[in-house]
Amino acid sequence: MPEASHPLVERFDAAVAVVEARWEEIGLQPRRLDRRELAAYRGRAAEKGWRFAADFPGGLRRLDVIVTAGFPSTPARIALVDRPPFLTWPHVERDGVLCLFPGTTTMSVDDPYDGVASLLSEAFTMVGAAIRGELDGDFRTEFLTYWHHAERGGDRTVLSLLDPGPPSRRVRVWEGASQTVVAESDDHLVAWLRNAAPKVTASKIKSRAGAFVWLDRVPIPPDYPSSAKDVYALAERGGSADLLDELAREALARTFVLFGALAEAGPALATAVVNRPAVVRGRDPLSAGFRPSAVPEHVVRARLFGGEQCDRHSVERIDAAWIHGRDSDARVPKLRGATVAVLGCGSVGAPVAHALARAGVGKLVLVDKQVLKSANIGRHSLGVESIDDPKAPALARQIRAALPHLEVIHHVAEVQELLLRADDPLAEVDLIVSVTGDWPAESLLDEWHAVQGRRMPIVYGWTEPHAAAGHAIAISAPGDSLRAGLDAYGTPHLVAARWAQDPRRYEPACGAAFDPYGPVELGFVTSMVAQAALDVLLGQIRSGTHRIWLARRAAVEAVGGTWSDELRAVAPNALDGSTIIERRWGRKARILAA
Repeated sequence: MPEASHPLVERFDAAVAVVEARWEEIGLQPRRLDRRELAAYRGRAAEKGWRFAADFPGGLRRLDVIVTAGFPSTPARIALVDRPPFLTWPHVERDGVLCLFPGTTTMSVDDPYDGVASLLSEAFTMVGAAIRGELDGDFRTEFLTYWHHAERGGDRTVLSLLDPGPPSRRVRVWEGASQTVVAESDDHLVAWLRNAAPKVTASKIKSRAGAFVWLDRVPIPPDYPSSAKDVYALAERGGSADLLDELAREALARTFVLFGALAEAGPALATAVVNRPAVVRGRDPLSAGFRPSAVPEHVVRARLFGGEQCDRHSVERIDAAWIHGRDSDARVPKLRGATVAVLGCGSVGAPVAHALARAGVGKLVLVDKQVLKSANIGRHSLGVESIDDPKAPALARQIRAALPHLEVIHHVAEVQELLLRADDPLAEVDLIVSVTGDWPAESLLDEWHAVQGRRMPIVYGWTEPHAAAGHAIAISAPGDSLRAGLDAYGTPHLVAARWAQDPRRYEPACGAAFDPYGPVELGFVTSMVAQAALDVLLGQIRSGTHRIWLARRAAVEAVGGTWSDELRAVAPNALDGSTIIERRWGRKARILAA
């Protein structure tokens, strides 16, 4: 703790004094814990503690109240001193500390005694219920927590790409230095690994068979397998012993068995690993007493799945349904099957591409011919390591590394080049997001779109100087077009902000002009463009919709801007800014105002 005169130490001491005074008032005299007793809660930073003895069914049990230097902002913790072996009762951690409330629960910082009293009351209730066996079902409800507590066999992360549901089946397993990845097939596994770790050579991507066993009921701690024999017995209870029989024939060095079951809040996965008995001085325990090629299958099975201790590991799900919404986002299946082309990978296109990827769009096609320059870095997701690299492939690598289950391809090309190619690489996408800020490219795209019969939607997005406003236009019907809202030079009929002086800035280079804005103010614009793209994919926006993000009026005026007369005419109630307005694209502002 800091020095005794530090204000936070004084606050801590005052809170402790309040609690002790209230206990004294009501006739309670808990004993203060000494340093040795506090040390029993190693890793919890306990500064002070007290011990109570209380009557429970079956006799007295002792409870400790411990507080850290953060008390009362950090709530006290209650620990059960007299307790059964670990994992006999739920909500009792290895050191006896009780999990009484969800981690999101808060206590009053102004009344420290009330918080401690509430925790003690809940502790009495919980311990009594545990003694009566009323909480055993929580082992199933919160299975992942208790399996995690029971882990053993080294610090290994198991990542699952599996669809976490029945039936039981063979799967493919890749084991790296500290990670294990499980997938439905070799193709699935290799695609993920090449995205996640492109430097891993093909020769190192060697998978082996494993088993996924679906159980009809979530296991409780007495069911957790301790030995290889227990692993087989649990699989047998799930009706999947045949999968382990098949694996036994392969006599793998490590046999991975993933168990899955449906808990109250959704699928729960866990892994048990059976280690092949070691060959000692040339003697193989699996074939001892037999010629290696003539060992009966039942003998191999009995020896592999014998009394040797098994490993237990938790599983991190990395399938799309979990990554994008924790099984709770109904949009994911549709987005997972969508292909979106993002034209322009600059300061608008890059964050839009990232947002669509994290939303769950299954395939991205990134198009940009420019390279990243140092001047771009302050408002771009790419960093100095990508200077002078083409933006499209660098951004594709970045997204694939972050979300390896997605497919991301790229074209280092001008939009015009792509549109004029005989193979028409954009013709089969589900949506195009054009954020090039390039009128020649977007005018040709608009014409190409018309020739295509507007059969896939396009969202056009751009920002005004200083990110005073941003625009997103959705075009998906034959009667609409980008050109309808622009003049022949590509200038919109409706511009939100006007400037007393030219807002453009110039670098000391030929034609190097740029619009000034930073990543924070730009974030509102890119979020709006990405949202428009999602709305199009999900059928929640109609063709010809024009959305405009308006920054705070004070921020616009601070950099020398003012709202345009056209904006004042069409959105007189939105002039304070910090809002999105929605209108019909393609009709001049003065006509709308009339």
